[in-house]
Amino acid sequence: MAGTPTYARRRLGSELRRLRLAVELSGEDAADKCGWDKSKISRVENARVSLSRHDLHVLCRLYDIDASAVGRLEAWLTDTRGPRWWAGYTDVISSAYEELIELEGQASDIKSANANLVPGLLQCQSYATAVFGNGPMIPDPDRADALVEVRMKRQRILTREEPVSLTAVIAESVLHCEIGGRQALADQLRHLLDVGQRQNVSIRVLPSSSTASAFIGGITLFEFPEIDDLGALFIEYHGGMLVKDDDRDIRRSRRHLDYLFANALSEESTRQHIAARLKDL
Repeated sequence: MAGTPTYARRRLGSELRRLRLAVELSGEDAADKCGWDKSKISRVENARVSLSRHDLHVLCRLYDIDASAVGRLEAWLTDTRGPRWWAGYTDVISSAYEELIELEGQASDIKSANANLVPGLLQCQSYATAVFGNGPMIPDPDRADALVEVRMKRQRILTREEPVSLTAVIAESVLHCEIGGRQALADQLRHLLDVGQRQNVSIRVLPSSSTASAFIGGITLFEFPEIDDLGALFIEYHGGMLVKDDDRDIRRSRRHLDYLFANALSEESTRQHIAARLKDL
């Protein structure tokens, strides 16, 4: 959707705020020294407006930033990730969903945990169709078809030339929830066994017997190539989704994910568990 801040723009604003505080300047003082409107620094740092290359260099000189850091900031400024394939679906996806797609495309590593459903990046088409056709908030048929298309296209990040690394933990109860009937679940289990063979995909089942299984919703942590980037957090809850990049929230969620992974089955045990469940259907 028009005006939705991309991850790169949000990260640029956050970094510029950090650099400004490092030289002990208020937003108004920085704007005054640059000859700008007093609110411009705040709007840039909060990703409300974009920044020109010239204005970025003005700030870099003001904050006394070295050349290597300038290059990193310029990379975030240009955000040259190619055309946004989801532009044709902005009438059916929310701004938060659009940002999720941005994050998936820019991340180098994704760590995910879901207590209710197979994560979207691992869903097969029949299962995804069932997900959008069941539940209390069913979209109209035209929207449902488009949302399934979006979900399938999102998965191309797993098979592109430089694929993202995905590690996902799935609650055992998800393997027993027959959304769309037995056939849809069987299709999904076969798909998990298939995609789980990829070197860049790790799937782990969290046993219902584990005390760690008492979690709800879905949580996804995105990590990026930049060494000093803590990442971004995507949270799914009943009726909505949101993106957070607060350092404290990210650290807390990373600990939570580490705890879930530590209590989940190994990849091989997970494969055996999924295969056994498939045989029972």
